[in-house]
Amino acid sequence: MLTDRLDAASAAFEVGYESPTQFNREYSRLFGAPPKKDIQRPVQPIAD
Repeated sequence: MLTDRLDAASAAFEVGYESPTQFNREYSRLFGAPPKKDIQRPVQPIAD
């Protein structure tokens, strides 16, 4: 979502979900936060 600048609904359809709501629910369950929160969170570079 970050590299392609997709919103959650577009990402849901990209990966084969028919329902953005279901994608959001499963994303939240897996990652502990809804995709919108992850998109808004600043990306920190990986330290070497």
